[in-house]
Amino acid sequence: MPYHYLEDITLADMAFEAEGKTLDELFTSAALATTNVMVRNLKKVKAKVERYVAIETEDVEQLLYKFLQDIIYYKDSQMLLFGRYDVNIESFDGKYKLKAKLYGERISMKKHNLIVDVKAVTMHKFEVKRTSKGWTATVVLDI
Repeated sequence: MPYHYLEDITLADMAFEAEGKTLDELFTSAALATTNVMVRNLKKVKAKVERYVAIETEDVEQLLYKFLQDIIYYKDSQMLLFGRYDVNIESFDGKYKLKAKLYGERISMKKHNLIVDVKAVTMHKFEVKRTSKGWTATVVLDI
């Protein structure tokens, strides 16, 4: 599994650590972890609708933060959950540019076994760092 939940970081929120060999893989892992906090079985989230996200920042941490916030925004504003993410990140002139395609469907109380409602990404313990194996991120979600 490209992510695991951290129980010793916070009591009232949900924390996880995601990893990937590339930034694309890291962001995909973090997106899946965020969705999996909300719904028990990601396989039940079918690719019936698509949304596109484009973000440009000077900081890779802000890029991940904004990307995860966009996922939460779609859940809140359009009642969408996503079970698959195609992420492409490019770095140029000291900036990072993300283009992503999100695949999912409207939330169904009958179909999706919902766990908790994620309200926001917090900056508490938030970190993205390069490692010898690729990239890792620590994320705390306000639930």
